[in-house]
Amino acid sequence: MKAMTKGRGVRWGPFILGRRCKHAAAELGDIYEAVHAETGAPSLVMIPKPGSTWHPRRNWRKSTYVQAFPPLLGMSMEESPATARLSELTEAENLLLAAIDAVGHDVRMRLHLTRGLLSWRKWWPVLMGLALTGLLLLVLGGCVGWLSRGRAVDAIEPVSVAVDSEKDAPKFAARAVQDPAVIAYPLPNKPFKSQARAPCPPERDEAEINGGCWVVLERRPPCLSDQAEYKGKCYLPVASDQGPRLPQSVSP
Repeated sequence: MKAMTKGRGVRWGPFILGRRCKHAAAELGDIYEAVHAETGAPSLVMIPKPGSTWHPRRNWRKSTYVQAFPPLLGMSMEESPATARLSELTEAENLLLAAIDAVGHDVRMRLHLTRGLLSWRKWWPVLMGLALTGLLLLVLGGCVGWLSRGRAVDAIEPVSVAVDSEKDAPKFAARAVQDPAVIAYPLPNKPFKSQARAPCPPERDEAEINGGCWVVLERRPPCLSDQAEYKGKCYLPVASDQGPRLPQSVSP
């Protein structure tokens, strides 16, 4: 079978691949942040390597439901082989659970999976970039004469906001981004009151800046209102109380 190219921005089945996550369970293969190409839903995708001991034999597709009220765990089967054994599906589900455990320490993966369809905005340029490039060239060509007559589009200047580091941060890394309309705050010169302080574990994707622990985001400025902007990157502060750490690897 012809080898397929993997990597950020590549269409893989119904998904668009994003960042590849580092993990210790090498037998699982490659684990990626992803989005569903049709719905924009944040997703996790695991792809076997040549040396992996698993490989899907047939196509399955289902939806899983975990509901608090009325309480239920449910499953809706959307596609299944006519002569399949349910044990095949069980094996696949166990592998996916192992993948989630393997990247459970990854703060960026947790933010990706829990922020809902908002993360679709980050991936929209990946899906539409090629088509928009051609359209943009046409639009820019038609605007040359208009711009030469001295007409320009007014730009909105961002407004800097002063931040008192003695108070709590507007948001910590454990929560999702909500408001995309307001300008970010500058990174303070010392940690917030409830922010985790150095040393910051690099295996949890935490960086030490001005004595505090921060998570760098893939988003680039302009950052959102509850994010800090520092040296051309967007950051979220890490809360001092993160609870128990998740396992970093698991054997399927």
